[in-house]
Parts: sequence; structure tokens; C-alpha cells
Amino acid sequence: MRRFGSILLWLILLFATFAYGKFQGGFAAWFMFYAAFLIAAYELATARFALRNATSERKLSSLKINAGQTLDVDIIVEIEGKWPLPWMVVEDTLPTRLLLQSGSNRELHFPGYNRKLRLSYSLPNMPRGKYILGDTRLVTGDIFGLTKKELIHRRMDEVTVYPKIIPIPYWHTINKFNLGHTNAQNRMAEDSSNVIGVRDYAQGDRLSRIHWRASARTGTLKTKEFELHVTNDMMFFLNRSEDAYRGGSNQLFELAVTTAASLIKHASSKKYSVGLTSYGRERVTIAQSRNFEQYLRIIEHLAIVQADGSDEYNEAVLREVNYLQRGSTIVLVTPVLDQPLVQLIGFLEYRKIKTELFYIVGGRQLSELDLVHMGKLEMLGVHTYVVRDENELEDVVRGPISYASNS
Repeated sequence: MRRFGSILLWLILLFATFAYGKFQGGFAAWFMFYAAFLIAAYELATARFALRNATSERKLSSLKINAGQTLDVDIIVEIEGKWPLPWMVVEDTLPTRLLLQSGSNRELHFPGYNRKLRLSYSLPNMPRGKYILGDTRLVTGDIFGLTKKELIHRRMDEVTVYPKIIPIPYWHTINKFNLGHTNAQNRMAEDSSNVIGVRDYAQGDRLSRIHWRASARTGTLKTKEFELHVTNDMMFFLNRSEDAYRGGSNQLFELAVTTAASLIKHASSKKYSVGLTSYGRERVTIAQSRNFEQYLRIIEHLAIVQADGSDEYNEAVLREVNYLQRGSTIVLVTPVLDQPLVQLIGFLEYRKIKTELFYIVGGRQLSELDLVHMGKLEMLGVHTYVVRDENELEDVVRGPISYASNS
């Protein structure tokens, strides 16, 4: 409709200048007509032939990178038509979040008779997540700025930015519940033929584990204790509660994700069986396994997680821990350390579930209450790793600091 209106306007202008030349006569009148005719012909030809059979191609340095790395983008435009183009704007459509990374996704060219153009730009320090790079937009027009023509090449390129992985050559973690057994490479199992004792019933114990004779003798529920054959099976619990990060910056959650991803990468490289529990807007539990495909599932999930959960972190741990084999190691990654969490960890230790706590504090200083809680955990034999910065993670995991004297 707009093009039809433009053509109609030019026809009216040509008719008016022609009528004026006929009526007025003379060089000036006819010059106006011929000038209008030439400009109209040029404008119509530009509208018809500009960007005709133009193609574009997007080349990315990679579709999968880690947070903090740079994504290089090349847009190659080829114009098959012969019509000269005085100017052209090449623009690549980016998600709003990535526009903050680079302002060079739009460029003005003066191609003339040049048939090949290139737009190259970089997106440095890519943030974690999945991103869709959308359409490529080509805009050109005439030399007078009267005609504009736009061509959009539809495309969708998905780029996955995984969490930043900090190399961890050594992690000081030993499961004290292995009862002297050597860490095997198969899944931990309980030898149900060898009952080594009984203990008080704890919430989450299966019905088949209740020692009915001892329960009848004592008047309270008792649970069988079996001989354990333990491996370094690990289940990671990432705190995604929205309240846990409220008042803090997004960097604190990114630090938590980086910590979890780096530890999982280390455990996977050691052929440990790893799993992940991640309660957010959706509840995700990835069972323990030492398969590389399982690690890929975990890292794909960590690429998109957000602090959007409404579930209580402690309740999520309690809910999922019932499905773990006794003797597994639970790794808690959380920015919250309070009395309910200390009580939860004590309960897990009572059930002979080893716990390691990675306390994500970022740039803030530890409070006196933090030191008290850490002292209590140390007396329970629980390692507390205080994570302030991703660059310190390698040193942090070499061994926890003693806080018992501060409690």
C-alpha cells in the first residue's frame, strides 16, 4: 500500500510538471518536467531492483561456550543485482540482554557497486544462559533519502552459554562413613545379610529397615544398621530459593552456580557418581550416575537455572534425601546458613549421610552468628567451605578452615 501511494505521488508530480511545461512553455518549465521524470525513474528503479536476490549468512565462532568467554559473529551479505546502492544498513537482531554486551550489531555501509559486505562484531564476557540470535535486517534506499527498502532474512541461531568452570585439581573430601572400606567404582550398596546394630528410628527410614523385635523390646521404633560398602556418590543441592538471594546481587547466584558446576565437573572427571537437585520454579532432580551423558544433562540444566524458587531449601533437601542410598555424600551450595540448616545437617549426620557445605557469601563479611553456626558444624564433623569469589574456589576446596574456636 505504501509503495502504491509512492507511485501515485510520482505520477501526480509528473502530470503536474508536464501540464506546467505545456501551459508555461520555455526551458525552465520543461527542465522541471525532465528532472522530475529522471528522479522518478531512479526512485522506481531503486524500489524495484535494490536488494534484489540479496542473501546473507551468519557465522558464529561457537554455539556452545562458557560464561565469561567471547562470542564472535560474522554476517556476510551478497548482492546479486547490478543496481548501485548508495548506502546500506546491516543489522543483526540480538536479545535485549546481549545488547548490553555490544553496541556494534548494526553498521552503515556505502557499497556502491560492491557486491559483498561484511558485518563483524564480538560479544565479550557472555553471561550464562540460552540465547536466540534472530533475524538479519538489511535496509537501503536512494541517494536522496526519498525511498527506503527493507529486507529481513529470517533465522534463529541458539547459543548456549554454560556456567564458568573453575579448574579444581584437588578437593579435600573423604566420606568418614566408609567404615574403613576402600572407595569402590561401583554404586554403594548395603549388605542386608550383615546387620551390625540398631539405632533409633529417623524420619525417612524405610519400613523394611525397622527392627521389629528390638522395637517391641524397647517400646520405641528401632532401625537396622547394615554394613555399608561406600563409594564417593555425591548429590548436589543448589539453593535456588528467591528469598535466599533477595537483597543481594545476581552475582551471588552466579557464584553459587559456578561453584556447583566446578565441583560437579571435578567429581565427574574423577568418575564419581554425581547427581543434582535443583528446586526452582520447576523441581528438577537428576539422579546420581557416573555416565558422561549425565554430566551433560546437569551442565545443560545449570546453563538456564535462575533463583526463582518458592520452596524452602531445607524442605527440598529433606524430601530428596529419602531417595539416596545411605553413605552418599550430600553437597549443599547455599548463601544461607542458619540454625534450621545446622539442625538439618545434624539430622543427616545422624542418619550417616555425609554433608559438605559450600557457604556462598560473596563480598560480605562473616557475622558472629555465622562463626557460631560454623563452629557447631565443625563439631559435627561437617566441612564448611566459605566461597567469596570464583577465583578463590581452587584454594577454598583444598581444605576447610577451623571455626570451632569461634563458637
